[in-house]
Amino acid sequence: MKGLIIILLAVSIVVSDQNPIFLNETYYSGFINVTQKSDLFYILFESRSKPSTDPLLLWLNGGPGCSSLLGLFEENGPFKINNDTTLNNNPFSWNSKANLLYVDQPVGTGFSHAGPGDLVKSEEEVRQDFYDFLTQFFDKFPQFIGREFYISGESYAGQYIPAISRKILSEKNPKINFKGIAIGNGWVDPYYQQPAYGQYAYENGLINQTEYKSVSNYFSICQVLIKVGSPYFLKSHFCDLPYEKIVGNNTFNVYNIKQPCIGSGCYDDQDQKIENFLNRTDVQSLLGTQSRVWNACVNNVYASLQKRGFRSSTQDLQVILNSGLKVLIYNGSLDYQCNYIGNEQWLENLSWKHQTEYVKQQYSSLQKGDQTIGREKSVANLQFQIIFEAGHMVPMDQPEIALEMINSFLQN
Repeated sequence: MKGLIIILLAVSIVVSDQNPIFLNETYYSGFINVTQKSDLFYILFESRSKPSTDPLLLWLNGGPGCSSLLGLFEENGPFKINNDTTLNNNPFSWNSKANLLYVDQPVGTGFSHAGPGDLVKSEEEVRQDFYDFLTQFFDKFPQFIGREFYISGESYAGQYIPAISRKILSEKNPKINFKGIAIGNGWVDPYYQQPAYGQYAYENGLINQTEYKSVSNYFSICQVLIKVGSPYFLKSHFCDLPYEKIVGNNTFNVYNIKQPCIGSGCYDDQDQKIENFLNRTDVQSLLGTQSRVWNACVNNVYASLQKRGFRSSTQDLQVILNSGLKVLIYNGSLDYQCNYIGNEQWLENLSWKHQTEYVKQQYSSLQKGDQTIGREKSVANLQFQIIFEAGHMVPMDQPEIALEMINSFLQN
């Protein structure tokens, strides 16, 4: 009898929901404990196409400490939020041909809870917590065992995704049919991405030549300090100072240089709409989050990982690429914060078995009908795309193009 009760409880946990509030999308939500005191919140949306056979696609936002529900509601999820905190259908949702999973991580992010002493301080801790989450997730949703699995995300997820992916590869878990990763506007290698702030600003008319020469001197010192592994306070001073000189003297939106910046995060009005929606008592009841307070980005999670901000994730990416996993790196051309110039440079200097071929490869145009929508270069299992007229959040600025991009990636 006791065994029957346990089985029934397990089944009840994973029963899907449909509700008019969520426009009758089929979804699952809940919490999975990664330590005795801490858990990760997830919400999973079934594919709009073939949920029983379509791949499982994970999405992670960055920060560090920013909720993946930002991606859900602002970028590539099934909904957009109206001003009256109701939802509107997003025809370009990434669950068009994939089962789409959002996770608030690391612990303490979004709806996820961090117990005393459990805030992560390194990518090693991030990947261990997330691997613990994944193993329990596949046990909880056995329909995804052996199904093609992909990880996607943006910004500081350029640190998370390679670390988590390398952990998955090392574990060789037969339940996880890991196929590839997609990183958008990623923060991957500060050695190359820090000086790119000056070059991008100059090439896009955000600073003049005199200002460019001035900040370039600081960025040169910044690079040396990163290379020799100097103390954090030194790197922070010489790397942050020229960045602040560029941004502080301008009013441009660092996430899209052609758009206005509203509030300290530039998209504060959109973040507030998400917060208002998630604070609705009926929404909290549906998600099981009645005892939780959601924040778009959590300061103590950021502070706990802040000193890792000068880390490179390229060693992890070398392992991933050499393993044969598919890798898509993409950038919006209008993003300053993690701009394409910095990503171009770390990709050119990434040591892996097809590096020589990649460096020799020329860009080709990305076309949508007669329209040129970007450029790309692709060698073996690595693909790099620059999407025109898009900023840091490519699926928000170019939703149709972003959907075609991810579907093409998932379907080879």
